[in-house]
Amino acid sequence: MNKSSILIMSLAVVIALITAGVVRASYVDTDKISPDNLEKYEIISLGGINEGNLSFSDLVNDSEVIVKGIALAERNYLHAASLASFKVVSVYKGDRSLKDKTIYIFEPSFFNFKYKTFYIYNGYNFMKNGDKYILFLKKWPYNRYVRYNPFYRNKDLYLLSHNSGIDKYSVNNVLFDKFVSEEQKYYGQIKQYEFIAYSKEEVDKYNEIKRKVLSNFLN
Repeated sequence: MNKSSILIMSLAVVIALITAGVVRASYVDTDKISPDNLEKYEIISLGGINEGNLSFSDLVNDSEVIVKGIALAERNYLHAASLASFKVVSVYKGDRSLKDKTIYIFEPSFFNFKYKTFYIYNGYNFMKNGDKYILFLKKWPYNRYVRYNPFYRNKDLYLLSHNSGIDKYSVNNVLFDKFVSEEQKYYGQIKQYEFIAYSKEEVDKYNEIKRKVLSNFLN
Protein backbone atom coordinates (compact mmCIF):
# COMPACT_ATOMS: atom_id res chain seq x y z
CA MET A 1 0.00 0.00 0.00
CA ASN A 2 1.50 3.33 -1.04
CA LYS A 3 1.76 6.44 1.12
CA SER A 4 -1.09 8.22 -0.68
CA SER A 5 -3.50 5.38 0.08
CA ILE A 6 -2.46 5.31 3.73
CA LEU A 7 -2.92 9.08 4.00
CA ILE A 8 -6.38 8.96 2.42
CA MET A 9 -7.47 6.13 4.74
CA SER A 10 -6.12 7.96 7.78
CA LEU A 11 -7.96 11.16 6.84
CA ALA A 12 -11.18 9.20 6.32
CA VAL A 13 -10.90 7.68 9.79
CA VAL A 14 -10.20 11.08 11.38
CA ILE A 15 -13.18 12.67 9.61
CA ALA A 16 -15.41 9.78 10.68
CA LEU A 17 -14.34 10.07 14.31
CA ILE A 18 -14.81 13.84 14.35
CA THR A 19 -18.25 13.57 12.75
CA ALA A 20 -19.31 10.85 15.16
CA GLY A 21 -18.11 12.92 18.10
CA VAL A 22 -19.96 16.02 16.96
CA VAL A 23 -23.19 14.10 16.42
CA ARG A 24 -22.86 12.37 19.77
CA ALA A 25 -22.26 15.71 21.48
CA SER A 26 -25.53 16.99 20.04
CA TYR A 27 -27.60 14.64 22.20
CA VAL A 28 -29.78 16.26 24.84
CA ASP A 29 -30.28 14.60 28.21
CA THR A 30 -34.06 14.61 28.63
CA ASP A 31 -34.32 12.18 31.54
CA LYS A 32 -35.16 15.00 33.93
CA ILE A 33 -37.63 16.76 31.60
CA SER A 34 -41.26 15.73 32.05
CA PRO A 35 -43.79 15.68 29.17
CA ASP A 36 -45.89 18.18 31.11
CA ASN A 37 -43.05 20.69 31.00
CA LEU A 38 -42.66 20.25 27.24
CA GLU A 39 -46.29 21.23 26.76
CA LYS A 40 -45.44 24.67 28.16
CA TYR A 41 -42.71 25.32 25.59
CA GLU A 42 -43.44 28.29 23.33
CA ILE A 43 -43.87 27.48 19.62
CA ILE A 44 -41.86 29.26 16.91
CA SER A 45 -42.45 28.72 13.19
CA LEU A 46 -39.52 28.22 10.81
CA GLY A 47 -41.24 28.39 7.43
CA GLY A 48 -44.19 26.67 5.78
CA ILE A 49 -44.93 24.27 2.93
CA ASN A 50 -46.11 26.83 0.36
CA GLU A 51 -42.63 28.24 -0.22
CA GLY A 52 -41.51 25.36 -2.44
CA ASN A 53 -44.91 24.91 -4.15
CA LEU A 54 -44.36 21.15 -4.34
CA SER A 55 -46.78 18.83 -6.11
CA PHE A 56 -47.52 15.15 -5.48
CA SER A 57 -45.35 14.27 -8.50
CA ASP A 58 -42.47 16.31 -7.09
CA LEU A 59 -42.82 14.49 -3.79
CA VAL A 60 -42.59 11.08 -5.46
CA ASN A 61 -39.79 12.00 -7.87
CA ASP A 62 -37.64 13.71 -5.22
CA SER A 63 -37.80 10.75 -2.82
CA GLU A 64 -35.35 7.86 -2.86
CA VAL A 65 -37.59 5.79 -0.58
CA ILE A 66 -41.35 5.81 0.04
CA VAL A 67 -42.60 3.62 2.89
CA LYS A 68 -45.60 2.92 5.07
CA GLY A 69 -45.05 1.91 8.67
CA ILE A 70 -45.58 2.45 12.37
CA ALA A 71 -43.95 5.11 14.53
CA LEU A 72 -42.18 3.52 17.52
CA ALA A 73 -41.60 4.90 21.00
CA GLU A 74 -37.83 5.33 20.73
CA ARG A 75 -36.85 8.96 20.07
CA ASN A 76 -33.60 10.82 20.77
CA TYR A 77 -33.72 14.61 21.03
CA LEU A 78 -30.85 16.48 19.39
CA HIS A 79 -29.99 20.17 19.55
CA ALA A 80 -31.56 20.94 16.17
CA ALA A 81 -33.54 17.80 15.27
CA SER A 82 -34.81 14.57 16.75
CA LEU A 83 -34.15 10.97 15.74
CA ALA A 84 -37.28 8.79 15.66
CA SER A 85 -37.58 5.04 15.16
CA PHE A 86 -40.00 3.69 12.55
CA LYS A 87 -41.05 0.10 11.70
CA VAL A 88 -41.46 -0.34 7.94
CA VAL A 89 -44.52 -2.34 6.89
CA SER A 90 -44.59 -1.66 3.13
CA VAL A 91 -42.11 -0.24 0.62
CA TYR A 92 -43.57 1.64 -2.36
CA LYS A 93 -40.31 2.96 -3.78
CA GLY A 94 -36.65 2.21 -3.14
CA ASP A 95 -34.92 -0.52 -1.15
CA ARG A 96 -37.41 -3.42 -0.86
CA SER A 97 -35.28 -5.08 1.81
CA LEU A 98 -36.44 -2.41 4.29
CA LYS A 99 -39.77 -4.19 4.75
CA ASP A 100 -40.22 -5.35 8.37
CA LYS A 101 -37.07 -3.48 9.44
CA THR A 102 -36.71 -0.60 11.88
CA ILE A 103 -35.26 2.56 10.36
CA TYR A 104 -34.41 5.90 11.97
CA ILE A 105 -35.71 9.25 10.75
CA PHE A 106 -34.21 12.67 11.44
CA GLU A 107 -37.24 14.83 12.23
CA PRO A 108 -36.59 18.53 11.47
CA SER A 109 -38.69 20.16 14.21
CA PHE A 110 -37.05 20.32 17.62
CA PHE A 111 -37.12 21.53 21.22
CA ASN A 112 -34.68 24.12 22.49
CA PHE A 113 -34.40 23.03 26.11
CA LYS A 114 -32.39 26.06 27.17
CA TYR A 115 -34.96 28.63 26.04
CA LYS A 116 -38.01 26.34 26.42
CA THR A 117 -39.16 26.69 22.83
CA PHE A 118 -40.39 24.30 20.15
CA TYR A 119 -39.24 25.15 16.64
CA ILE A 120 -41.70 24.10 13.93
CA TYR A 121 -39.70 23.44 10.77
CA ASN A 122 -41.79 23.71 7.59
CA GLY A 123 -44.99 22.61 9.29
CA TYR A 124 -43.56 19.34 10.63
CA ASN A 125 -44.93 17.83 13.83
CA PHE A 126 -43.59 14.69 15.51
CA MET A 127 -44.91 11.26 14.63
CA LYS A 128 -47.09 9.75 17.36
CA ASN A 129 -46.09 6.43 18.92
CA GLY A 130 -48.16 3.59 17.46
CA ASP A 131 -49.66 5.60 14.60
CA LYS A 132 -49.21 4.58 10.96
CA TYR A 133 -47.70 6.91 8.37
CA ILE A 134 -46.55 7.12 4.78
CA LEU A 135 -43.13 8.80 4.61
CA PHE A 136 -41.17 10.28 1.71
CA LEU A 137 -37.47 9.86 2.44
CA LYS A 138 -33.88 10.19 1.33
CA LYS A 139 -30.93 8.22 2.65
CA TRP A 140 -28.88 10.19 5.18
CA PRO A 141 -25.71 11.11 3.21
CA TYR A 142 -23.29 10.86 6.16
CA ASN A 143 -23.80 7.22 7.13
CA ARG A 144 -20.25 6.19 6.30
CA TYR A 145 -18.81 8.93 8.52
CA VAL A 146 -20.53 7.66 11.68
CA ARG A 147 -19.99 3.93 11.27
CA TYR A 148 -17.49 4.04 14.17
CA ASN A 149 -20.08 5.52 16.51
CA PRO A 150 -21.62 2.69 18.60
CA PHE A 151 -25.06 4.33 18.58
CA TYR A 152 -25.29 4.73 14.80
CA ARG A 153 -23.57 1.51 13.82
CA ASN A 154 -25.89 -0.82 11.85
CA LYS A 155 -28.73 1.72 11.85
CA ASP A 156 -30.54 2.71 8.65
CA LEU A 157 -30.69 6.52 8.85
CA TYR A 158 -32.99 8.64 6.71
CA LEU A 159 -34.05 12.25 6.18
CA LEU A 160 -37.46 13.48 5.08
CA SER A 161 -37.12 14.32 1.39
CA HIS A 162 -37.79 18.04 1.90
CA ASN A 163 -37.34 18.29 5.68
CA SER A 164 -40.96 19.30 5.78
CA GLY A 165 -44.40 18.39 7.06
CA ILE A 166 -45.32 17.69 3.45
CA ASP A 167 -43.18 14.50 3.60
CA LYS A 168 -45.32 12.77 6.27
CA TYR A 169 -48.96 11.59 6.11
CA SER A 170 -51.07 9.72 8.61
CA VAL A 171 -52.84 6.82 6.89
CA ASN A 172 -56.13 7.69 8.58
CA ASN A 173 -58.62 8.83 5.97
CA VAL A 174 -59.26 12.12 7.78
CA LEU A 175 -58.37 15.42 6.16
CA PHE A 176 -56.70 17.96 8.42
CA ASP A 177 -58.76 21.11 9.04
CA LYS A 178 -56.90 23.11 11.70
CA PHE A 179 -54.31 25.84 11.60
CA VAL A 180 -52.55 27.66 14.42
CA SER A 181 -54.44 30.65 15.79
CA GLU A 182 -53.02 33.70 17.53
CA GLU A 183 -54.21 32.28 20.86
CA GLN A 184 -52.19 29.10 20.44
CA LYS A 185 -48.71 29.82 21.73
CA TYR A 186 -47.55 26.60 23.40
CA TYR A 187 -46.62 23.10 22.26
CA GLY A 188 -49.33 21.49 24.37
CA GLN A 189 -51.95 23.31 22.31
CA ILE A 190 -50.78 21.88 18.99
CA LYS A 191 -49.00 18.63 19.88
CA GLN A 192 -51.82 16.45 18.48
CA TYR A 193 -51.82 18.18 15.09
CA GLU A 194 -50.82 15.92 12.21
CA PHE A 195 -49.45 18.95 10.39
CA ILE A 196 -48.80 22.46 11.71
CA ALA A 197 -50.23 25.10 9.38
CA TYR A 198 -50.52 28.83 9.88
CA SER A 199 -53.08 29.51 7.14
CA LYS A 200 -56.04 27.92 5.36
CA GLU A 201 -53.95 27.90 2.17
CA GLU A 202 -51.39 25.62 3.82
CA VAL A 203 -54.14 23.33 5.11
CA ASP A 204 -55.69 23.11 1.64
CA LYS A 205 -52.29 22.37 0.06
CA TYR A 206 -51.56 19.61 2.57
CA ASN A 207 -54.98 18.01 2.10
CA GLU A 208 -54.71 18.19 -1.69
CA ILE A 209 -51.51 16.13 -1.60
CA LYS A 210 -52.76 13.83 1.18
CA ARG A 211 -55.73 12.82 -0.99
CA LYS A 212 -53.35 11.82 -3.77
CA VAL A 213 -50.98 10.00 -1.38
CA LEU A 214 -53.79 7.87 0.07
CA SER A 215 -55.37 7.29 -3.33
CA ASN A 216 -52.13 6.16 -4.96
CA PHE A 217 -50.63 4.09 -2.15
CA LEU A 218 -53.56 2.71 -0.14
CA ASN A 219 -56.28 2.09 -2.73
